[in-house]
Amino acid sequence: MKKATFTKAVFWLMVVPLFLFSCEDEMDKHYEPADWLRGSAWEVLSEAGNYTTFLKGVELSDYKPILEGKGVLTVMAPDDAAFAAYLKEAGYPSISDMDKNELNKLIGFHLIHYSYNKERMINYRPRGDQETDEEKAVDAGLYYKFRTRSNDAPTVEIDRTNGKYVTVYHLDRFLPVFSYQFFNTKGIDAKSNYEYFYPNSTWTGANGFNVSGASVNEYEIIADNGYIYKIDRVLKPLETIYTELGKKEKYSTFFNLYNTYSVYEYDETLSKDYGTTLGVDSLYLHYHTDLANIASEWPIADYRAMSILTFVGYSLFAPSNSALNAFYERFWKKGGYESIEEVDPLVMKHLLNQFVYGASIAFPEDIKNGKIKNPYGTVFNFDPAEVKDRAICVNGSFYGLDEINDPPLFGAVVGPAFKYKDATFFLYTLDESSMLNSFVSADSKYTMLIPRDLQMENAGYSMSSNKKLQEETPDGLAEVGSSKLQSIVNMHTINGTDGLKASGTQVYPTQEAFNYLFVKDGMITTNALFNRCVEPDFTGTPFVDIEEITNDGSSWSNGKAYFYDYSDGIFATESTDGLQHALAICNDQRYPYNTFVQLMKKAGMISGNIIPFLSGNRFIAFIPTDEAIKTALASDLIPGIKGGSIAADGSLSVKTANLNTTTLRVYLQSYFLRASENALTTYPYPGSTMKGTYTAANGKQIRYTDSGTSLSVQMEDNNVANVISKYDYFPFAYKDGCFHLIDAIL
Repeated sequence: MKKATFTKAVFWLMVVPLFLFSCEDEMDKHYEPADWLRGSAWEVLSEAGNYTTFLKGVELSDYKPILEGKGVLTVMAPDDAAFAAYLKEAGYPSISDMDKNELNKLIGFHLIHYSYNKERMINYRPRGDQETDEEKAVDAGLYYKFRTRSNDAPTVEIDRTNGKYVTVYHLDRFLPVFSYQFFNTKGIDAKSNYEYFYPNSTWTGANGFNVSGASVNEYEIIADNGYIYKIDRVLKPLETIYTELGKKEKYSTFFNLYNTYSVYEYDETLSKDYGTTLGVDSLYLHYHTDLANIASEWPIADYRAMSILTFVGYSLFAPSNSALNAFYERFWKKGGYESIEEVDPLVMKHLLNQFVYGASIAFPEDIKNGKIKNPYGTVFNFDPAEVKDRAICVNGSFYGLDEINDPPLFGAVVGPAFKYKDATFFLYTLDESSMLNSFVSADSKYTMLIPRDLQMENAGYSMSSNKKLQEETPDGLAEVGSSKLQSIVNMHTINGTDGLKASGTQVYPTQEAFNYLFVKDGMITTNALFNRCVEPDFTGTPFVDIEEITNDGSSWSNGKAYFYDYSDGIFATESTDGLQHALAICNDQRYPYNTFVQLMKKAGMISGNIIPFLSGNRFIAFIPTDEAIKTALASDLIPGIKGGSIAADGSLSVKTANLNTTTLRVYLQSYFLRASENALTTYPYPGSTMKGTYTAANGKQIRYTDSGTSLSVQMEDNNVANVISKYDYFPFAYKDGCFHLIDAIL
């Protein structure tokens, strides 16, 4: 078995439970009892003489035929003294006074399906004798649970999704057996970790194992139909984490919130096999949508999946009512929620998942060592010694927390999306894009813009009845695709920076390649909005106000977050037809690059709405201003043109005899840097990663210089042309290229 593959499978059990169940157990060969005969388990215990109460319980319950030889099993047998102590504590005068269902539940918990010798109890192997010695060393002892014959009677519960009553079937309990090998493999101390959960018991398994809360007095007694282990106390049937949690009023808020995600899955096989006997048509299993299935006795309803059934145990770290209320006061209340019940379901689902470990049972030393992580990959950072309420359950372990720090996901840079009632659209965007978990780690720094719900609505997004982000399409409303959701998130995220500048100018590349955020004197815009500055009829400013969102006055654990005041919608990627198209179709002399475009047209470089030598290439253009071209024409400095001039209306004129289109075309190509000749990973701006010499489209060498406060270019040894400062050195960036205006020709 490959451990990595198994761990991956375990993770998906939390979100994609399988419902395959069969009532007919098949006996694998390696479960067969020993060859030599000493009588049935019933006979062996009867001859021992001091197991009369246990045998009386077996007789009163449904299990005597099995002990007498009609089944192969492993028996955990408490003696009369142990049973006397149990009955006294439970308030029963005798075992005959116990309810039949409770007695079946109790006695059945001592009877394990199949026959296991000591070696197999210490290191159970799902594949049995097929494994090599090397394979047996992998996860040795961690397959710690054994299926018993104990279960609860079916219960009638209300399905909250439709208000109907359903009959819920309860699967057989699994009995935890903690061997020395279990603790050795985990690399933790056996005695302290075992007795943490069983303070009234003593660890005696140094050469063997303890069975739940009991020590083994005598190992591996052979019977015709299995093995018997004599134990020092009665095994109290363990409950599910869900049942254990539900019994404690102190955690009722967490329990009720968790229960809002309850689902009841119809099981066809169970219904067919047991429905008639139980007098019902349909039987259901209780699960929780997108949360650990703490209500189910089994992590997967397939009796054949022994590697999962015997290994997986959830660990739940439940905040108390007071801890959750304190969190509400300092977090959600300040975000506009009026009660904890009002908090958005997606927000609450992620909160609940912060307190679950879904791979295996967690012990205190595991937690101290930082080995236990929630589904988001963050460790639990509480002191187990301070936990008063704790329990081993049939499907894992339970810890009750009286105090909680902000869960890591809620304290990360995406925290505002969880905190603010009017920012949930962006939370759904993060969640549905599958990018949410990437913003948890404190090892990376982010700056994130958070759009409010109204901005998302103004951008054309809405929420469907099943809580999916949707948008208007030619065919009507449709769910937003994952690639577009990812683009929205990327456009609002900056990597590796410590917040936005409050003064001066700065260009920030977003996670969406070749899209940028521009900051000027504490205001912000995108390249897509900034590009409008060259439009002749544009007035006003593309910049909008920003407001830093703090985490109660502090930064978020891995960066800073901001609201931005763009009422028309949200910041989006540049969505025009691109710079090549904009240049090719330009015939409005009011555009600052129109004169240069006229030169290109004179050189035959434009065909319809394309520029052939730029097609299929990302490019950077350095375009001389109209004034620079006018000055150069007056001195015949532009190769391929003599006697050219610009009229008062901005039109370019030159006599045909004075025009050499080939020379002009080759020269004008020196203003373009193409990806085919250069590795273009960014567009140029002060502080970008661009530097040094690049190859122009005509093969000439262009030296690009970034002084930190200004930009310039130079073709080989010719004059230096400076990028004009009018636009604060922000690049006019499009999806296929960008341009800067320069004050002289090259």
